[in-house]
Amino acid sequence: MKKTGELEAVLAEAAKHGIRTVDLQFVDVFGNLKCKTVSFDEFVHEKEYLKGYGVDGSSINGYGIPIEESELIIMPDPGTFVVLPWAKDVSRVICDVHTPSLDRSPSRPFVGDSRSILKNVIESIPAVLDEYCPERPDNSFYQCHVATELEFFVLDRNRQKIDNLGYFDAPTAAMRDFLTQVMECMNAMGIRYEVYHHEVAPSQFEFDFRYGEALTIADATITLKDIIRNYAVRNEMIATFMPKPFFGMNGSGMHCHFNLSLYAPRKDGGMQKTNIFNEPGTDRLSDIALYFIGGLMKHARAITAVTNPICNSYKRLVPGWEAPVNIAWGRKNRTALIRVPHGDPRASRCEYRSPDPACNPYLAFAAMLAAGLDGVKNRIDPGDVTEQDLFHNPQDVPTLPGSLDEALDCFEQDQVLCEALGAHIVESFVKGKREEARTYRIRPSNIDFEMYLDV
Repeated sequence: MKKTGELEAVLAEAAKHGIRTVDLQFVDVFGNLKCKTVSFDEFVHEKEYLKGYGVDGSSINGYGIPIEESELIIMPDPGTFVVLPWAKDVSRVICDVHTPSLDRSPSRPFVGDSRSILKNVIESIPAVLDEYCPERPDNSFYQCHVATELEFFVLDRNRQKIDNLGYFDAPTAAMRDFLTQVMECMNAMGIRYEVYHHEVAPSQFEFDFRYGEALTIADATITLKDIIRNYAVRNEMIATFMPKPFFGMNGSGMHCHFNLSLYAPRKDGGMQKTNIFNEPGTDRLSDIALYFIGGLMKHARAITAVTNPICNSYKRLVPGWEAPVNIAWGRKNRTALIRVPHGDPRASRCEYRSPDPACNPYLAFAAMLAAGLDGVKNRIDPGDVTEQDLFHNPQDVPTLPGSLDEALDCFEQDQVLCEALGAHIVESFVKGKREEARTYRIRPSNIDFEMYLDV
């Protein structure tokens, strides 16, 4: 978060450039972006951004509160204030959702706010890791680093593919213009990325984030999806984050890279970063990293409800299309659920490969981090590394759920994840997703006509 002086300088610069309105952004339980717009003058007047703004929580999908208790407050996080490059005179700030107090005491985080839930799980890291670092230096702190690989399709206005290219092919001129606009917007908004490229399927692309603190990357993921959608519209195209829009092609995933680091003060006043996932002086994973992987594997079936949260997600999680199905880990193995990328030991990490871009990144990161920390806390052994091709030789390796309903069953039975996300979110999320699965299940589709018209 920006310090007060830095924020005031940013607001002054925004005023100089004629910013007129501020979009107050937050998400519902399912990760859909919501927005309330106020005038810039209202936002800065007597620091209104410190007081919050009221919303009707009973009208927000998945918040699960009755109308008689529906008053909520969205509290801007000043550190996320930035100008929107694609919208003239408009800025945005990301908000936490709070429940107002009945007296004059401060408001408290709303139990249905997924951003606050991720914060809570992050705050639980020291209680787990301090057992391994009993002499942690004063003024040191831990961070969970995350980097996501966001895949998506870009279609024309008729929902048709815009190219027939493949993996790492050079984009067409029109698509290069579009991708450059997205890249420049990311730069302007302070979102750090490493690469973008064409993916395996026609009309499919990927942006890879540079690693950052988990909450920052969750914010950036929500923001990048908004950027891509807006610039697609400006270019008379459609961007979709549906996991499996086309049969017989790869789907879109959102691979998530994780590690844990310790930051300790140096004599020169800076901070020394130590990657806890690396065994010091070697190129091997530490015990903590292995236990973290063990936790992810133990809770993988339950995690899937959150990381792959729509019925269409399970059309991607099938063998043969580069999406993981089997619960295993490997060092180079892209057919396994969890991969340990090869490279600089200082960047040691694990890659969780099943998530897709339909997920709420706040809930997804919270669930994966909670599972990993449970593995560290209970020293869960991930078992032997798996290097065989699991798409064609799965043997008896356990599998992820095959449907949203099956994943929800696993989720409801997982005490660790339910405690981490909280009873309110679990109940609201499951209720909404059960109804979504039912609606999907009872409606005929084109495949019914293709297969059963002459039955």
